[in-house]
Amino acid sequence: MKRHFPWNILGIDATQDTAAIRKAYADALRATNLDEDIAGYANLRRARDEALWLASQGELEDEGDYGLGDFDDDDPGEVDSDYAEDWDFAPEPFRPDPLHDGALTDPSPERAEAQGKAQDAWQALTDILYPGGAVSEDSVTYAEMEEGLAHLTVLLDHAEQSDLAEHDALDGALADVFARTWPRSAPFVEPANAALHWLDEAGSLEERPALMFLNARLKGMRFHDKVQVAGHPLHKAWAELSRPGRASFVDRLRVKRLEIDKLLTGLRQHYPELESYLAPERVASWESSTNASGVSNTGPKAVRWIFIAVLIGSMLARLGSSMSDSRDDDPAAANPAIADLNMALINLGVADIFGDGVDMAVVKDADRAFADQLQADFDRTGFASGRALGFARRKVLEAGEVAAFDELVARAQLRRLWLSAAQRQSGKQAGAVCQNVLAGDFVSVPLELTEDERARERPLLRQLLDAKVLSHQAKGGTVQYAIPGWVVSDVITRSGLSEDAVRKAMTDTASADRCTAEIALIDTVLENPGRVSRDLLIGL
Repeated sequence: MKRHFPWNILGIDATQDTAAIRKAYADALRATNLDEDIAGYANLRRARDEALWLASQGELEDEGDYGLGDFDDDDPGEVDSDYAEDWDFAPEPFRPDPLHDGALTDPSPERAEAQGKAQDAWQALTDILYPGGAVSEDSVTYAEMEEGLAHLTVLLDHAEQSDLAEHDALDGALADVFARTWPRSAPFVEPANAALHWLDEAGSLEERPALMFLNARLKGMRFHDKVQVAGHPLHKAWAELSRPGRASFVDRLRVKRLEIDKLLTGLRQHYPELESYLAPERVASWESSTNASGVSNTGPKAVRWIFIAVLIGSMLARLGSSMSDSRDDDPAAANPAIADLNMALINLGVADIFGDGVDMAVVKDADRAFADQLQADFDRTGFASGRALGFARRKVLEAGEVAAFDELVARAQLRRLWLSAAQRQSGKQAGAVCQNVLAGDFVSVPLELTEDERARERPLLRQLLDAKVLSHQAKGGTVQYAIPGWVVSDVITRSGLSEDAVRKAMTDTASADRCTAEIALIDTVLENPGRVSRDLLIGL
């Protein structure tokens, strides 16, 4: 049985044993890089709090619930969620202070001291949510999240120990300020819900306006966690729409159009903020098609896809015929049709890499050794989206050891294209894509190129294919090269970095400025490639 949130994050089966939950949290925390994986840490905290709350209720999450929520439910008693839209933004900072009402203050010294600590925690938390006293859509930093969670713990503990009036005042104030500061408040909402049980009000007539907004986001975050689990009914659709680039014909064979439509319709009706996790270009490519076979509405591509659809249909018909005609059910009887189908899919992948008119036969004529390597990669990955393209990109970097001058320039142009795309993604991926491109990894974190960038990439890849350098098996090792002073000066000017920052970035692949410095270096060299050494061109 597949585990679902929070148990999949903690790595244990559903349990009411709080000691087991805390141990699983501690084990997972030790395996988390707190400096680099802030979102992962926040998710782990949410999972721990949710698991402890489930255990305290004496009930476990229904593992049969795939997190579809309102996607499948048509509840006539559901409160209109449009009422919550007023909380999508706050025109000005609003900070209710539930702890300065004298009527709520216990005159005893102990209670006065506790309330003083809670007042300090409230002020500190709202300072984090309103940086500089203003509403901000910027995410909290790791340090702010840790500090804010500590302050929130003080407030939740105070609410638990207070009388009903003060408890309700804190409950309402937290809901209000979190709704007004969303999405900056996101890391704090689930812990507050675990303590105050906000989701218990979901859909009820008594549900407060702020909670209408927050509960929808809580459900959205939980759906986001669940849909990424392989057993979820819409997992394939989510994975498909999350990949960069346009959907290919093979992609449309792999995922049902009905699942794509159900996911998009459900997100837009119930969790619209989650669509930001999807790749816009791929979503648009699915929405522009007129049917499940992927035939486009207009233009030359329509003819191409019609031809491919007819070709694949013909091959499938031959496959069915050959299998039905085999008296002894001999699998070998079906092999010719299967081989033709596989080759058609491979040729689609090859054309996606090098451009229209290039198939595996053309690749073999250009570089037989590379064709064998590419064929082996197709066989190994089973036409997984983007894998063969990632393989070809990595071979470009390895080709530097044997490439001639013109190919080294083409290689530098490709690397500039990739780093620029990676830098554009780095805000979402926290620099992971840039670091992966520098390391020659184009698979673990997808590199998102626009259609225009892909159109510039393909002829450069074709140039290197024709030069017979993509089959080179790199020897590895570090390329040592000197950067002339005029290049350093130009890089400083182009990048806007100081000389020290440039030198540090060029010697540390983990530097946050590495992509910026590398792009500036490549731009400088490409303006005057004949003025620099071959070693420098290889090192790019």
